[in-house]
Amino acid sequence: MRAHMQASTRTLRMGPINVHSLRARTSLLRNRRPPACLPVYARAATTLTPATVVTPDPPTSSGNPMLGVLDNALLQSAEDQRQGLEEKPGEADARNFKLHWSVDFWKHRSQSQDLAGTNTNSSGTVNKALEFIESLTSNASRAGVFASPTATAYWAYHLTRTGFLAVQGLSGLFATQAAARAEGNPEAAAKSKVGQMFNTKSPLAPFVEPLTMYYQDYKNIEAGMYKLPWDMTTLRNKQYDPLHVLSTAATFASEASSTLRRRFQGAPEEVWLQSSMYPKYYLNTFHYQTDGWLSEKSASIYEASTETLFLGRQDAMQRQSLVPLHNFMQGRGQEGAGIKMLEVACGTGRFATFVKDNYPRMDYTALDLSPYYLYEARNNIKNWHRLRQPNLKMGGVDGSGTHFLQAAAESIPQDDASHDVVLAIYLFHELPPEVRRAAAKDMVRVLKPGGLLILTDSVQFGDRLSFDASLGRFGDFNEPYYRSFIAEDFGQLFMDCGLECDEKLLGSSTKVLSFRKPL
Repeated sequence: MRAHMQASTRTLRMGPINVHSLRARTSLLRNRRPPACLPVYARAATTLTPATVVTPDPPTSSGNPMLGVLDNALLQSAEDQRQGLEEKPGEADARNFKLHWSVDFWKHRSQSQDLAGTNTNSSGTVNKALEFIESLTSNASRAGVFASPTATAYWAYHLTRTGFLAVQGLSGLFATQAAARAEGNPEAAAKSKVGQMFNTKSPLAPFVEPLTMYYQDYKNIEAGMYKLPWDMTTLRNKQYDPLHVLSTAATFASEASSTLRRRFQGAPEEVWLQSSMYPKYYLNTFHYQTDGWLSEKSASIYEASTETLFLGRQDAMQRQSLVPLHNFMQGRGQEGAGIKMLEVACGTGRFATFVKDNYPRMDYTALDLSPYYLYEARNNIKNWHRLRQPNLKMGGVDGSGTHFLQAAAESIPQDDASHDVVLAIYLFHELPPEVRRAAAKDMVRVLKPGGLLILTDSVQFGDRLSFDASLGRFGDFNEPYYRSFIAEDFGQLFMDCGLECDEKLLGSSTKVLSFRKPL
């Protein structure tokens, strides 16, 4: 954690047009200013004046907590791609969207910044851990962690969860090493060592990112943007069942071992099912995961895998989508009554449960191409309904007010102007460029005039300066369309489809763009 800013800065003279543009945008923003009680390590990134620019540290993989070690060729490839852009998407967003305070908050953050208050050269993991805990405790009081029983409960839950997922992630690495040695593959065993997977100045560095994300998440909860996570407050939920937790952890270790070995070999499996019913781009084992999107096993382990990858912050990142939804819902139906929402590529339906918990009477349609993931989504929403709203019968499947639809994003079998809200989370980076445009057009088609469209996905070039050089590396996780995605101007894409840009938020590795359809 950082006690003060150690990034080098230089003052630039900005022309009057740029300064005027910045001030004009600032005057439009309802939520631009960061919370006053930011901890020291978080506050420095938000105290920049228009005439001051932070010069980020030299780019390395350690600036991006998602990624491992990079070689010079990959860094040069990312640099060439960025230099080929006339304008980074993050820069274009600043012209087109109202900017939530989180945009500047994350834009200038880097790992070396966050660790500025910790002596990364001190010997021994124990000493580093003690320094980290001391800094964390100091910043915790500034962040309001102990300000109320609710805040303390939130942080206790999320810190415990992150710690467990870190152990679970290590178990996956150790399982990979053991399997590689048993197969006589010393190269794969070496690549799966913790020091290779997390090329950082401190073994504690990967934890800073989720802690900062939790700070933003709780500030939104405190501001009334959305409720506390329902599964945190529901002790009968499966994640409090030790047998379920242990079973999931064992399955994850097996899947992580298979996934990482395929990644190190650069050899994804072919999808077991070949079918003309699915688009060609879909029949890919994204992330090197077993069976791609087309098996019960894949659907059952997906949440554990992605939350482990992000050390527990994925839910908090996705919940940033609830901020524009909250703003849209002001003055509309109580608890979502009379509002129809469509989630495109709903996956396991986990985010749908957060929406339903905040707006239980909302008419919700969960669309996905995979019948296996739709079935998992049905189970997740059914579980939410049983635990949270057992006496509320809302129609739809299982009385949950939810409908399930198997279809592609570019061919939605719904009527024109039939939904008040359309949402897509982590979809567009897995679509080829031409399919992105077709999907955007069809999502706009089914949106009502005056409706809200929310696009939530990975950060792009220009969103987080310390990520730029290594961002394309995620494409090596068998993500063939990711490198074109991070250079795409989605504001312009959806404006070309007839929408108006609304607001932009950032949350760690995720960005949220919202749009309105003119009346």
